[in-house]
Amino acid sequence: MKVAIVGAGLTGLSCALALKDYDVVLFEKDEIGGLLSSYRGKGYTIEKFYHHCFRWDEELLKLVKGLGLSNKLVWKTTKIGFSIDGKIYPLNTPFEILRYPYLSLGEKIRLARFTLKSRKRDYRTEDDKGVVDGILDELGEGLLERFFMPLLRAKFGEHYQDISYAWLLARVSIRSNRKWGGEELGYLRHGFHQLVERMIEKIDVEIRQKAIESIGVLNGRFIVGGEDFDVVVWTAPLPYLDEKIKRYVNVPEIRYQSSICALLSSDKSLSDLYWINVDKAVFGAIIEHTNFMPLEDYGEHLIYLASYSTPDGWLFNLNERDLGNLYLKEIERFGLDRKHIRWIKVFKAKYSAPLYENGYLKKIIPYRTNLKGFYIAGLVSPPNYPERSMNGSVKAGFDVARCVMDDFG
Repeated sequence: MKVAIVGAGLTGLSCALALKDYDVVLFEKDEIGGLLSSYRGKGYTIEKFYHHCFRWDEELLKLVKGLGLSNKLVWKTTKIGFSIDGKIYPLNTPFEILRYPYLSLGEKIRLARFTLKSRKRDYRTEDDKGVVDGILDELGEGLLERFFMPLLRAKFGEHYQDISYAWLLARVSIRSNRKWGGEELGYLRHGFHQLVERMIEKIDVEIRQKAIESIGVLNGRFIVGGEDFDVVVWTAPLPYLDEKIKRYVNVPEIRYQSSICALLSSDKSLSDLYWINVDKAVFGAIIEHTNFMPLEDYGEHLIYLASYSTPDGWLFNLNERDLGNLYLKEIERFGLDRKHIRWIKVFKAKYSAPLYENGYLKKIIPYRTNLKGFYIAGLVSPPNYPERSMNGSVKAGFDVARCVMDDFG
């Protein structure tokens, strides 16, 4: 059986790994690893877009172990904070939360109860409810305006009102596994590029750096990149899928958001926090990677400035030079002068995740389509609802491979 896998992100690589005993060709138009692709600095490698993992990422951790990388996996308790008007407030210990001046004691108690309750809720039941209405109903206007609204605007921009309440409930549940003093996160020391490289070694299949703009169907077989295949597994973003195929398999209309990450090197640290949510800035979060992994691994302070846009948004469509200048100007408000910055790199992903809108649960795409031999997996698959993750992408790849093997033997 000859299989074409389109897209060499984590889903495509996982699928290829599971199907490595078949005749597999992997197509990728950009970089192997997709959103997990990396930048090579002087003596180190780091992801272009910030990454970390969680203790409950079962499929990812099983893959890491199977590839012999468990000895590289490091778990650390990280610190987070919130920045308002350029001032940073740590929000890790109960005492820090009590001292936070922008919420009343009653609002802090309601927020704590909401967080604990979210761990046990079936968020799917709230899929058709808007996030703004959900917050207002359960938590009130104060928490909406002074706590959640900056986060929603940073994450979804002008589309925040379209987002499902289910997304927020699941997000809070996922991120509520905190220890005293912070949240425990995992990382492959020296970079997740090791995961991608080890997967490529294991699958040992042909990888073609080629964009697939159309797919032909002839006598029950598929024409991909000028070759015949029995099976096609599409793991690339849906907007790249051939419109004729998309109509034939009845793919729902799914809107995507875009990600922009500026990675900068500094000769000083910004704070002692790993993650800072930011209010009223062009970026929504400051992630200081060298407050997570040891500074000596890199020899310089490395900081991400993370923004979200849409593929047609003004921010995404600025060129890298203008984006870099914009980020450099903004970061000065947080006490990091340009004189301390050695360099800045800007990375963009046009289709980094679906917009988890009201009713998105009905749009989740099953692996099998009504076109025999044609499968879809990735960010739009069940494991990546209601939040995308490395674990969800790995699981989607293994799940779709099992479908192929069940159907074709």
